[in-house]
Amino acid sequence: MPISSLIDDQAVFTVERTPQGLVMHFPVLRAPGAALGLGAFALLCALMPALGLAAVLPVESANASAMLTLAMVGGMAAPFLLASVVFAALATYLAANALQVNINASGAWHERRVFGYFSRQRAIARTDIAEIELRIASRHQNLFSSEPRYTLVARHKDGHAGDVVVAEDVRGQALASELASLLQGVLGIENPKTPATDCSD
Repeated sequence: MPISSLIDDQAVFTVERTPQGLVMHFPVLRAPGAALGLGAFALLCALMPALGLAAVLPVESANASAMLTLAMVGGMAAPFLLASVVFAALATYLAANALQVNINASGAWHERRVFGYFSRQRAIARTDIAEIELRIASRHQNLFSSEPRYTLVARHKDGHAGDVVVAEDVRGQALASELASLLQGVLGIENPKTPATDCSD
């Protein structure tokens, strides 16, 4: 079965057919809009406390009221600085991680790398896959695209703990549904398309 022209024309990832099944490559920088949005928010979180601290610095060590003001401003600034670090790390992760997914009749497994270094590997056997589920992952959405971005998950028959991501940052429902049908065909799954669900991961 040839690879869908919709996937070939619109996807930012690549799909290769092998004698065993499919290999999909999701490269770095595939979601620049989402990464830039998180990076901008991280910058704002750092800028606000920086402006507040700049207003009270420098402080004379003998001035008790100034020291108290600095302590209060610093206490309020700490959560913003922590949020800045968290959002900056998430933005960097979104921009720098790559995912390779292998699908064949025996199951699915993926390997994730960050800055080219191995990060994580997960697998699921075909007999444990209940369906390929479409999820709208909030971390892949951004203000620069009018279409939602989907994550495709091989859902474990015994619960979400065993789920395995088989595609991510797939733009638009048409492309996500087409890819889900392709994967289900390789896995030999015959079930109706699952409606997309929200996912906050």
